Amino acid sequence: MNSGWLNLVWKRTVHHKVTAKKYPQVNIKDVVLQKPSYGFRRQRKPLISQGVKDTLFPNSEIAKRYVEAGKPVPIKYRTNSDHISRRNFMKYQDEIANNKPHFKVGEKKVYFPKGRICLLEPDAKYGPYQARFLVPKAMNKMDLRDYLWHIYGLRALTVTSQLTPAYFTRGPFDLARSRRPQLKIMTIEMEQPFIWPENSPAIKSLLSTTKGEGNEANELATAINSDKLKPNDAYGGMYLTPELPNAFIPNNFKRLGSKTNENYYKQLETKPDRKLVKDFLGL
Repeated sequence: MNSGWLNLVWKRTVHHKVTAKKYPQVNIKDVVLQKPSYGFRRQRKPLISQGVKDTLFPNSEIAKRYVEAGKPVPIKYRTNSDHISRRNFMKYQDEIANNKPHFKVGEKKVYFPKGRICLLEPDAKYGPYQARFLVPKAMNKMDLRDYLWHIYGLRALTVTSQLTPAYFTRGPFDLARSRRPQLKIMTIEMEQPFIWPENSPAIKSLLSTTKGEGNEANELATAINSDKLKPNDAYGGMYLTPELPNAFIPNNFKRLGSKTNENYYKQLETKPDRKLVKDFLGL
């Protein structure tokens, strides 16, 4: 019993490790990279429905090709969706030709909307047929579509919305966390392209200088410790504090200065009287 236990321990302590010299020699040409995980993969022919492209109403064309091939038409292509889509498309074309709204207008009338809508400058990933708006969080896609149509006559073909994440920030003086406001941005697609106008060189230079001075003023305004005493030269020295006189004056010098000031002001007060006396006496 003891010998068996010792053999088991001895076997567990032995680790078989093959050195690099004893590795099997493999030819690089025989190595197949990215070989299939299982068996032979048969190449299947593309489906009949995958050959129908460049058409607004593909269901009827796909069903026709299935019938010509002598195969049963799939259930999803037997619907009447093409007829409904063609009817909606013709209605949409008539509404655009007659300058009418291409959507159902709401019945509730709002004359003075309180929401503030701001047009944003497009990024590089947005094309000329797209526009972005910063809208209130309570506004939905239909509200923006109605607003743009009735106020500016702009036809929004599609509307997508996005909520920016509200990040946490910490204050410069404590470790308390605060959440930034969450913004709602909507993107629309338009019929006509719109190119954002370029700023003039004077406006670009003004914006660059204003941005730099604003960043400098903000850094010094939120500075901590000894950085608060740095001079703030932003905006032409608008935030510079006036230089105060030295308040640390010895008491003896203060008494002497106060007496000198009193004597000086007394001489000023008696000067016109002495002049009148000299004129009266003819001196």
